[in-house]
Amino acid sequence: MDRPIDQVLREVQQKGNVAERNMLIERYRPFILRTVSHVCKRQIDWNHDESSVGLIAFNEAINRYDETMGKSFDNFAFMLIRNRLVDEFRRQGKIMRAESVVFDDIRDEFEQTVMEVASSMEAYEREQTSSELAQELLLYDETLQEYGVSLEELEECCPKHRDTRKKFIHIAKHFHAHRDWIEILHRTKRLPMKEMLDFFKISRKTLERNRKYLIALVLIYANDEFGRIRSMVSFADVGE
Repeated sequence: MDRPIDQVLREVQQKGNVAERNMLIERYRPFILRTVSHVCKRQIDWNHDESSVGLIAFNEAINRYDETMGKSFDNFAFMLIRNRLVDEFRRQGKIMRAESVVFDDIRDEFEQTVMEVASSMEAYEREQTSSELAQELLLYDETLQEYGVSLEELEECCPKHRDTRKKFIHIAKHFHAHRDWIEILHRTKRLPMKEMLDFFKISRKTLERNRKYLIALVLIYANDEFGRIRSMVSFADVGE
């Protein structure tokens, strides 16, 4: 989720945006299960009744959260889920006030648990990022093949000299700015060699020898769906 959580919550609370609410619930599903499992002191999945209590409590947290409370949304949601579970256990007669799930002073327990939940969320985010990147790479590979290139041969296509790589990264960036060139590439699956030779100070031989490498770079810049790949390519030392 790229936007700040407070912004998303305002969209849901003030405008009743159902799509945003559902997105937020889906995003926090691992958090909900982790919190419910901690409170219940056993592993909980979505087949357990306790997870439904946690989901309802999280939905309540979305409705009730106010940033002026002085605590983060995650902390507020955790506390609300915990309280609703304790209320449910009491209602069912499963616990007594003296049992360990109820604390007179839960500050230490609460702070430790929030750290555990945050760690779990970070792990989930890494897994999601890896999965999304893998899907993006598959799409990139399929796109490359339309242009007679594959991911497997990119290492072989990559120029050995750093200055040459920098030159072609520079060319790819400027190529992306020429929408007519992009249109020619998409339509013909070929580089507009004449136009490029007129614009860049580079020999036809060098351009043809590095054709596949340049196409691979241009596609990364020209397609928004390859944003994750673009962010992972290091262009830090390349000037405009």
